[in-house]
Amino acid sequence: MIRFLELKEKLKNNDYPCLCLYGNDDWVKRRAVSYVCEASGVVDDGFSVDRLESPSIAEMEIACMTRGLFADKKLVVCEGFAFSEGAKLKAEQKRLAELLKRYDGDFCLVFVTDSDKGFDVEGVEKVNCNHLDKDSVTKWILSFCKRSQVSVDKLCAEKLAVYCLNDMSRVSVETQKLLDYGEFSNESVERLVHKDAEYVVYDLSQLIADKNAGKAVETYRGLLTRGEEARSLFALLYNFYRRVYYVKTSDFSTEETANYLNVKSAAVGFAKDTAKRYKPMQLNKALKYFEQADLKLKAFLDENEVMNALIMQLVSL
Repeated sequence: MIRFLELKEKLKNNDYPCLCLYGNDDWVKRRAVSYVCEASGVVDDGFSVDRLESPSIAEMEIACMTRGLFADKKLVVCEGFAFSEGAKLKAEQKRLAELLKRYDGDFCLVFVTDSDKGFDVEGVEKVNCNHLDKDSVTKWILSFCKRSQVSVDKLCAEKLAVYCLNDMSRVSVETQKLLDYGEFSNESVERLVHKDAEYVVYDLSQLIADKNAGKAVETYRGLLTRGEEARSLFALLYNFYRRVYYVKTSDFSTEETANYLNVKSAAVGFAKDTAKRYKPMQLNKALKYFEQADLKLKAFLDENEVMNALIMQLVSL
């Protein structure tokens, strides 16, 4: 398995007949495809790259065996492909392996997928395209800004990465926005970068854990002012504390937890930070407070009163 950050260098020294680009960051997967094009000397102009949507193995075979028009190597990019279940799985894997054995340097088959399930096939090299960690995202921001001849403080870049939960699709957009604005500072990041909802909830949870009731309620009201709905904030805060309880009472890795809960790795990181500040018994009690608040909301009690009372209960833990 190759990490995304290693891919460019690996492509310089190796010739792969097939790559499986899997993970939860679409920006990373798109960039990985561009690296493969660059290493293969192929321009993605519609002639030397075949893009197949949910193809069959037969369609892949035809595409790989048909030469490109303007390049020595042809790229076949398959999106939405998934192996069949049961008995058909082995047959499809065998047929794919046989196709790759016919490789003679004139094609590269690239799978773009969310999961690497089923791709343990001879000739297939997996590339991890999950969300990058904060340090890697920070380095990308600093490098991108340097190429634009703008010097940025590392702490500012880290703050941007955290606010975007290391989601490179958002990071790239927000970085360009700050460069276009002409100021990349702590103040401009605070003022212009829209914080991911997961970060906003994390921010609120830290005030609650600090037992700063006044500031917590003020932050909640500020979120309402900016257009958030009380019920949506309740759901986000409940899901956050549920994750905190889960990471506190389990021994799974960050990546395993993120996959199981279907959230970003950074969100699990926030939960782990908060879990350190509670005992399991306290978190169990917090979830009971959420259950009581949910019943009140379903009984159509005043949403803001319910949320204010919930925040005070959580502060009292």
